[in-house]
Amino acid sequence: MFILKNAYLVHENKTVNLLVNLNKVRILNESLDSFEQTDIIDLEGKMVLRGFSDTHMHLDKALIGDKVINQSGTLEEAIKIMTSYKPTMSDDDIYERMKKVIDMAYDNGTRYLRTNIDIDEGIKLRSLKIIHKLRDAYKHKMVIESIAFPQDSFLGNEENFKYLEQALKQGADVLGGIPAYDLDPRQHLKRLFELAKKYDVDLDVHIDETDNPNTLTIKDLISLTKTFDYQGRVTAAHCCSLASNDKEVVDQILKDAKSAELNIVPLPSTNLYLQGRGDTKNIRRGIAPIKSIVYDHKINISIGSDNIRDPFNCFGNAKPLESALISAHGAQMGATEDFNVLFDAISKNGMKIMHKDYHIENAKFFIVIDSTSPRDAIIGVAPIYGYMEDYKFILK
Repeated sequence: MFILKNAYLVHENKTVNLLVNLNKVRILNESLDSFEQTDIIDLEGKMVLRGFSDTHMHLDKALIGDKVINQSGTLEEAIKIMTSYKPTMSDDDIYERMKKVIDMAYDNGTRYLRTNIDIDEGIKLRSLKIIHKLRDAYKHKMVIESIAFPQDSFLGNEENFKYLEQALKQGADVLGGIPAYDLDPRQHLKRLFELAKKYDVDLDVHIDETDNPNTLTIKDLISLTKTFDYQGRVTAAHCCSLASNDKEVVDQILKDAKSAELNIVPLPSTNLYLQGRGDTKNIRRGIAPIKSIVYDHKINISIGSDNIRDPFNCFGNAKPLESALISAHGAQMGATEDFNVLFDAISKNGMKIMHKDYHIENAKFFIVIDSTSPRDAIIGVAPIYGYMEDYKFILK
């Protein structure tokens, strides 16, 4: 048993005393006088939450940036590199790299992690089986979800599609997609919706990762979400081309996205690095318009790490607070409410996408951040003060 005194529940905006006893977490309303002082830890207002969420990663590609160099720094070269490099990856290599990044994420406070896993006739289900092995090994410490991701597309290659369906049969949690790199983007999405509906899984799709303002596949994603009655179960990642369009165009799209209950996942670290490569002046940042998405249209957003030290992005530390800080710079968000928005985007908003409760009572795990506000935590990329694991409190 232990008590955390003066715990600031940031998502519930209140300071409480927390009691952890008999494998249960609850808010303590009784006086502390009846408890042994040795069982009490005074947090002095430090923030407590179930954990950070990182809802968009590519663990199967992580940490190969020193082995295969993307000379141009473009998305196109990164995809080409991965297609040729993927067959050379051994199971041991994939396992060790995945585990290393999961451990990095865990140490940085992530407790809800969703990762894309390439599925195709080359790699088959090898990487999926490995992430599921790790998912099971870490299930008492964090939630890991796998996205069956068709990086190499499937229209014109039915073997790739068969493996995608097999991945769902083998327990992939979510179905992914990348319509821009297939023969017919709308048909790509339509087949994904049919498959997702068949296996009752959510959809999490790479959408419009381009500076081209005319590429707006998000409109197809929205209309098909409504056609298949999949509101609240679809996530659009990247959405970079919105940043290249005029406000009136973006506003109409986001209005429709809100009506479809679409989640949007901006990925500033990777897209600041990849986008605008063809610009010679007024270089575009390539970040989805976070402020408009949140403030004007009240759409749920979650910010992820995306790529960690691979051909798509040579940076990355699997550190959600760092992702939030990069977002603050890139999206020009420095007001107090902006920091609250970004903090939610690396925590409870991602939990919503993963259909998890953010309230602290009855939590299986939680973290304590060495900071008393989202603003200070993001600006200082605050360390983890401590965390609960197996109903024991561990000081970092």
